Amino acid sequence: MVAAGAGSGERYCGGDGGRLEGLSSDQLDVYQLNRTTGGTQTSCGIYGCDTYNNICGTSGRFGIGGSGNGKDPGPSGGGGYYGGGGITYVGSASGGSSFISGFQGCDAIFENSTEDHIYHRGNPFHYSGKYFTDGIMIDGQHEMPTTDLHSTELGHQGNGYAIITYIASNVICSCQMNINLMKLFLTSNIFIILSLKK
Repeated sequence: MVAAGAGSGERYCGGDGGRLEGLSSDQLDVYQLNRTTGGTQTSCGIYGCDTYNNICGTSGRFGIGGSGNGKDPGPSGGGGYYGGGGITYVGSASGGSSFISGFQGCDAIFENSTEDHIYHRGNPFHYSGKYFTDGIMIDGQHEMPTTDLHSTELGHQGNGYAIITYIASNVICSCQMNINLMKLFLTSNIFIILSLKK
């Protein structure tokens, strides 16, 4: 599971953290040549360029948001499954994308992926075989529960959080108990049969 982060901005608001795709800001500076883009399920967010200083930011990467460059750190893209694009000087960077194993629309990676070579499976299931059911993704532009679950908030500031309800242990325990009872039952029957033959 990966929760997206929002992009930052200088004089403008950055793009919010997204669901399957990171969000871009609608605010564009007069010297900002192109709008940065958010990360997706299979690609990084693209950088933005500043025409006044004639320099560009950096694109996001798998798990990391983009930033400015050596001349100016600039607004950085939000982290996430794929990070959002960054820009230099004045402007707005974009948000990252989110990922939940088993969530429809997500695209998991193969285990042999590396930092420089990411290989996608074409389905939402993580290579570990573990996945979530009934997952809900909420981007930074919509109402979501507060961390104390007593109210709601529009987007969320600060660290991300998740609510996970683990239910598999009950099923596993009951299966183990049934198997043990069955073994005891079979052993008792065999013992009785052997006793009768004597």
